[in-house]
Amino acid sequence: MGNALRDLKQGLMDRVIRMRARSTLCATPFDRYRVSVARSVEDHREAFRLVHIAYAWLGIEPVAGPDMRMTPQHVLPESTIFIVRDEEDRLVGTMTVTLDSAAGLPLDHNYARELTTLRQGERRCVEYGSLAVVQRCKHSGVSTLLTMAANWFSLNYLHATDVVMGVHPKAAPLYRAIFKFAPLGAVRDHAELEAPVQGMVQDLTTIEGWFRRNHRAKSTAGLPLYHHFFDELPSCIELPPVRELRSLARWKLPRAVFRRIFIDGSDRLQTLDARTRSQLQRWRSPMTTDDVPLQGWKEAIAQ
Repeated sequence: MGNALRDLKQGLMDRVIRMRARSTLCATPFDRYRVSVARSVEDHREAFRLVHIAYAWLGIEPVAGPDMRMTPQHVLPESTIFIVRDEEDRLVGTMTVTLDSAAGLPLDHNYARELTTLRQGERRCVEYGSLAVVQRCKHSGVSTLLTMAANWFSLNYLHATDVVMGVHPKAAPLYRAIFKFAPLGAVRDHAELEAPVQGMVQDLTTIEGWFRRNHRAKSTAGLPLYHHFFDELPSCIELPPVRELRSLARWKLPRAVFRRIFIDGSDRLQTLDARTRSQLQRWRSPMTTDDVPLQGWKEAIAQ
C-alpha cells in the first residue's frame, strides 16, 4: 500500500512538471540556433571552455586552474561533442555523448557498481554529460535541441539501449518527469566537483512509446514534440553523414584537432588512467602519440 501511494504521488508530480514545462519545450525555436558535432580546434576549445565557465559560475569547480574542462573520455573517439551556435555564429551551448568502452564512462567514478550491473545482459550504454549553456540562452530551447540531437544520435548511430547521466539532486524530478530517467543508486558526493550527484538511467528500448504518449503537444513547426525526437530531426540539427564507428571517429576528431587540443593545448593526456590510456592506444597511431612528452604512459599501457 505504501509503495502504491508513493507511486501515485510521484505520477501526479510528474504530470504537473510536464504540464509546466510543456510550453517551454514546445516553444523551442528551430530558426535561431544550429546544432552540429564539434570538428574544428576552435569548436573543441570553445566547448571545453564553456563547460569550465559554467561549472565555475555554479561554484562547483575552482575558477583558477585549467580554463578547459574535459573528461578523460574526451580524448577517445567514443565521445561526441555537440555544440550549438546562434545566428551570429557564437557558441551558446554544448553537451557530450560518450559511448561505453573499455575505458568506462565518466559516471563510473561515482556509480561503478551500478554501472557494472547495468552493463550485464548485452546492454549498450551511453552517457550524457558536460552540459553547459550560456546564461543569456538558458530556458531558450538550447538544452532541448541538444537533447534531441543526443537522443537521435544514441538511437540511430550508436544503437544504445541505455542512457546514464549524473545530475544535481534538485534536477532529478525534472529529468524523471520529462525524459523518464530513473535513479541509479543513491545520491553521492561527486568524485571531481564540489557538489552532490544523482546518477540516473533511461531505458532507450522503451522510451519511444512513453514519449509518444506524454509529449503530443505541437512544436513551433506544427508537429508533435515526439516527432523531432524519433521521426525526423529539425533541419537546424546537423549530424555527420557516416554511421560506421571508425569512419565516424575519423570524421569528428581529425588527427590535427587531437594534437592541437589534447597534446599541444592541455595536459589531459598526462592525467589519464591506465584503462583510458590503453583504449587511446587502440585508436591513435604511433605517428600521433610517439612524440608526446608523457613520462611512463606508454610503459603503463604495455603492462
